[in-house]
Amino acid sequence: MQSARIFFEKSGDAKFISHLDLMRCFSRALIRADIPLWYTEGFNPRPYMNFAMPLSLGMEGLAEILDIRVNDDNLKLSDIKDRLSKTMPPDIKIIDVKAPIKKAQLVAFSRYKIEICQDKVPSDKLCELIKTTLDDENLTISKVGKQGKRKVVKEIALTGHIKDVKIWSDNGDTVTVLLTLPSNPTFGINPSILITRVFELIDIDPIYVHITRKYMLDENLDKFE
Repeated sequence: MQSARIFFEKSGDAKFISHLDLMRCFSRALIRADIPLWYTEGFNPRPYMNFAMPLSLGMEGLAEILDIRVNDDNLKLSDIKDRLSKTMPPDIKIIDVKAPIKKAQLVAFSRYKIEICQDKVPSDKLCELIKTTLDDENLTISKVGKQGKRKVVKEIALTGHIKDVKIWSDNGDTVTVLLTLPSNPTFGINPSILITRVFELIDIDPIYVHITRKYMLDENLDKFE
């Protein structure tokens, strides 16, 4: 048995596919590709598939990660890529297949690109407003958590959690924000919730917001492989 890490792009209409549907999609595609998957043991065997920090609905991803186990030590990783590429739907593209270096649970951060289109304030002014808001030491977001069996809303302070921010406007009414946010099983910040909070504070109602995860990183902020 060998482990394989599949890097894939999820874009276009596929960004509206739920995580459960994405799992079903890959399960069927792997079977059609005749990849001899390793199945879990027990009363309800399932193919081993482990997605690293699944995306929220509506977001695109350029380097998403799926780990599988294959019951054939002689099957080349390049063959897995070639076979699987032929069975995937149009908006899910196989980028590469490699041997895992680190466990998927060690993903610590994600690098996001947020594109904002609006026509209420000049783009250079919006860049300043967003930068000032993200730098505010009192910036918080509301997250729903649990206290026993009850759901509670908690205010999360974001000081120190937002890293490597870059903001610019190349043309017209579009502003682009690049930033790195915590993205791990213990603590994560949803970029959609964050940017919505920023819009509330600066009183902006954008025409649209397009969020793309460029890649994931480890605790040292190195690209995850």
